[in-house]
Amino acid sequence: MKTIQNKINEIKDTLHSFPDNRMGLEYMMDLGKESQKNYPKEDRTEENFIHGCTSMAWIKLENKNPIKINTVSDSLMVSGILYLLEMVFNGEPKSSIDIYNGQDLIDGLGLQETISSQRLRGFAEAIRLMKQ
Repeated sequence: MKTIQNKINEIKDTLHSFPDNRMGLEYMMDLGKESQKNYPKEDRTEENFIHGCTSMAWIKLENKNPIKINTVSDSLMVSGILYLLEMVFNGEPKSSIDIYNGQDLIDGLGLQETISSQRLRGFAEAIRLMKQ
């Protein structure tokens, strides 16, 4: 079974395997398309809204333990970034997220040069909501 750190490392390796940054961004956009396809419009509610993000973004906690989240944004890039949370934490025990914050995950995924401070705030808020 993969640990959270294994999942983070695999995503980082994938993102760094592209010969140029544009391909990595396209990969993130593809993840965003998956996110947008899988998130029901009726779940885009105030209760699920992620405050602090530059884009309109939502996270729905489908199950607390083990974690099952569904995320989306009106921005493909933000949807892709949030989808990484699904890839890392879905199926994991709730206690597994307690040691992580937004900056830790961004650094672990190797995205610190890619994500603006506004997007980082939204990402951190999504993690905070998962911890509730």
